[in-house]
Amino acid sequence: MKSSPHRPSIELLFKRGLGSAEIARRLQISSSTVRNVVAAIKKRGDASEVKKSGRPRSVNTRNTRAIIKKRIIRNDGLSLNRMASQLGIARSTVQSIVKNDLKLKSYKLRRGQYLSDKSKAMRLEKCRKLLQHFQVRRVSDVIWTDEKIFTIEPLPNRQNQRQLLSKDDSMSPKRRLAHNRLFPKSVMVWAGITATGKTPLVFIERNVKINSEVYQKIVLMDNLLPWVTQHFAGGPFILQQDWAPSHGSRSTLAVLVAHFPGFLDKNLWPA
Repeated sequence: MKSSPHRPSIELLFKRGLGSAEIARRLQISSSTVRNVVAAIKKRGDASEVKKSGRPRSVNTRNTRAIIKKRIIRNDGLSLNRMASQLGIARSTVQSIVKNDLKLKSYKLRRGQYLSDKSKAMRLEKCRKLLQHFQVRRVSDVIWTDEKIFTIEPLPNRQNQRQLLSKDDSMSPKRRLAHNRLFPKSVMVWAGITATGKTPLVFIERNVKINSEVYQKIVLMDNLLPWVTQHFAGGPFILQQDWAPSHGSRSTLAVLVAHFPGFLDKNLWPA
């Protein structure tokens, strides 16, 4: 029961023989407060507040919240477990303050490509050149290309992949084994898209390294060139590619100049 400043007055009037309703009317307080104090008087003989034992009901105080907020401002990557240990309070209390009082949520760090100041300046310059380039040419004429390695034999997740078995079967042959291969099965796929269509998928055979010779023959000459010849029917197009070593070698650049004029070179497209 919350402490009431009217306890002494309620006790005095009650001992004079007044009923709870009359005491509440005279002191202009709620009847429930009077009834609670009267019940305490009948039980213990007086209205004095019983001293509570044990730790405080809550350590979520204004001071605790201020300390936690200050520490998070100083270091927003601070561990909740460590903060709770340093403050001598439960982790659940710290978590409650962070979530409910400070309105903060825990997020994983995002992954991104590191760019030095020099790289940033270079990319900005190339972006300006691209904007200027496409004031004359059309973005819809670009064939956007890339390759990707797909793992067709995914690695098992020992934490989340489970098997429901009885206790007797837990060590039997029914218990599956999770095998980790040093080199899991995978496949390299190349593809291109444009505003008006998409190229055929090009699957690179296993254990075939995409060097300049393979890229020029299998990707550019055997697949991309026949496709652009038919799709664009002699009309303009612009080839975009990243600058992997096989894409930027001297022999590959010679093939690009001869068969894919107008491709986005290293002066326009960033590495």
